[in-house]
Amino acid sequence: MSLIKAIKRLEYANFLIKKKATGDPATFARKMNLSKRAVKALIAQMREMGAAIHYDRVRKTYYYAREGEFCISKFMEYGQVLTRNEAAKIGKPEELCFSEKAVFVLCEEI
Repeated sequence: MSLIKAIKRLEYANFLIKKKATGDPATFARKMNLSKRAVKALIAQMREMGAAIHYDRVRKTYYYAREGEFCISKFMEYGQVLTRNEAAKIGKPEELCFSEKAVFVLCEEI
């Protein structure tokens, strides 16, 4: 699988989980155009990457137990200026800082 396809798959799964719109595992698999086994593997990978994903048996949907989402990095040329929309796709501007290498990093609380 290409990296771009994997990123798009992760972004779509993130979108559905954030909206609590996955449905049960079979429905989630249909929405993702994957098998149930592949969806379970994707969720396991997302959990390995730090996502606290839980399943609500009453609402029949996956959800994040803590607020957050996956942010896929974007290649930036030195000196490149981002539009407000591009910056929003990376993360909340008030939570991001520039490192000495011109890469967005999360600001640490002092």
